[in-house]
Amino acid sequence: MNPLIYPTIDLFLYDLQDGLGQSTEQLKQNRRRFWERIYGKNISKQRLAELQLQEENLTNYIQLLGTQKIERLDYPLDGYYYPVKLGDTYALQIDCSGKDNDSKWEQLSLVEQLLQIKEIILKHTQDLPGELGENWLVWGKLATPNQDPETIAQDCYEALEIVPQPEWKRDRTGKGTLHGASLFALERPDITPDGLNRNQQMLICLFPHDKTDEELDKIFRKLYRDLIRLFHYRNKILWVYEQTRQLKDVLKDSSRAVQKIVDSLPQRLTNSPLNLQQLQQDLADALSIYHYYQTNLGYLREHYSTVKINTHNYQRRIQEMANRDPNSNLDFLIRFGNFANQKYLTQIKSDYQGMSAGVKPLENFIKTIEGIISIEKTKNERTLNKTVAIASVGIGTASLTAATISEQAEGMTQAILPVPANQPTPPSNYWVSFGLSFALSVIVGLLSAMITALVLGKKRIANG
Repeated sequence: MNPLIYPTIDLFLYDLQDGLGQSTEQLKQNRRRFWERIYGKNISKQRLAELQLQEENLTNYIQLLGTQKIERLDYPLDGYYYPVKLGDTYALQIDCSGKDNDSKWEQLSLVEQLLQIKEIILKHTQDLPGELGENWLVWGKLATPNQDPETIAQDCYEALEIVPQPEWKRDRTGKGTLHGASLFALERPDITPDGLNRNQQMLICLFPHDKTDEELDKIFRKLYRDLIRLFHYRNKILWVYEQTRQLKDVLKDSSRAVQKIVDSLPQRLTNSPLNLQQLQQDLADALSIYHYYQTNLGYLREHYSTVKINTHNYQRRIQEMANRDPNSNLDFLIRFGNFANQKYLTQIKSDYQGMSAGVKPLENFIKTIEGIISIEKTKNERTLNKTVAIASVGIGTASLTAATISEQAEGMTQAILPVPANQPTPPSNYWVSFGLSFALSVIVGLLSAMITALVLGKKRIANG
């Protein structure tokens, strides 16, 4: 005889519907990816548009198929899809209890049934894992009163192999009770720091043999809604914490770039003359890093709030589950909420405070460079104005001198190179007259410019 009645497996998958900074096109891709699990890759744009309308409800728990609620698996499979939207997250429950009206199915052992159900469920994911995470639930009713729930749970876990080389003692994280059922939690932590939540968790729920079908139906109407939310909070915490590890690395890289720029400043200032163009490039680089750094700090602060909210919701959901069954023991679930508070929130807060300290040197650098560039521009403008003033005086004086002495230059030329009466003035005389006039005007202009430069120099010294 099969040791379990109604052996059932549920897989809960979670995907981001609307992430920080995602474009409209990315939101469309998120939506298509989610619905492809149910309707395949050939789902039409019209059908996607119809499904999108369901998302526009303002509640935090939206049944995305409306009054239909579920999409049943093809007969003879006994199972269904149940898609919902939880805040900014898509959630999908894939449920399967085997095959209806199949005599061959009834002849299979428990392990054979579970393995087939697992393969059916994986096939119906369309090879699209949950981006935020996923959780397995295995449940059933004991066939006789003298069975050991833990032995059966161990057999189920090790046979299903949702993780490589499953080991009961190592992977079991706790056990408890709820509505008379024995609960066992198993987990394989994510040890790959890649920004994804690859944590694998299975919850095994075995009810006593005397539970009636009516009682089970009543229990699961509430329990499924509790678990789909509880797993959501848990996966959101784990996924966001993974994101913060990535952000911390990015901020560290930016911090090193900041330090490199800051360390280069003394060398820049000792160069003579100052390279204004290089300083302007340093300022542009610093402003770019500053914007990038502040944006990522903002994401880190936002992630802290997300983990805090989801931890609170996780703990509140467990309390609500416990309140509905005063005889329950959910300590093994409570421990995760406490761990999230003590480990994840504390770590993210510490990282934020540490990374925020890196902003101050960059702000000081930017202010220093802006000040230096402003001073240098002012000095250059003064030098240019002085040069223009000196040149203007020199050119003006030379022009005035040339106009004034042109007639005197002709007389001097006539005295030096007399022309006999009744003879035309030779061209050489004109050139001598012009050269004499030009030379005298240049000399006077230069003297005027020199005097002006001396006067402006003394004035600048007097003004300090």
